[in-house]
Amino acid sequence: MDVNYLLGKKLCLVFAKHADEKTNKVQMRCHYGIAFVEDGQKLYLIEDKSGAKIGIPSSAYNKILESDGTDILKDSEFFVIVKVDKNIEF
Repeated sequence: MDVNYLLGKKLCLVFAKHADEKTNKVQMRCHYGIAFVEDGQKLYLIEDKSGAKIGIPSSAYNKILESDGTDILKDSEFFVIVKVDKNIEF
């Protein structure tokens, strides 16, 4: 999938996990930054706060959406939600 259209765009990467199966609560952690594309194929987020380069799994590429202005997305132009294992600590 071509992700070059994201290069230099403001991106929000949301890690989400099922935190409590009894109440169906979901825990999320957002990372904000600029999209970076390597070799025309691999998508990364260069985080605003730390400058960290966070890889976005290619399985999530087809789930990248334009921001709808929701407060949690801040000023991001695009966002993607990546489901993580419930055992991963935020």
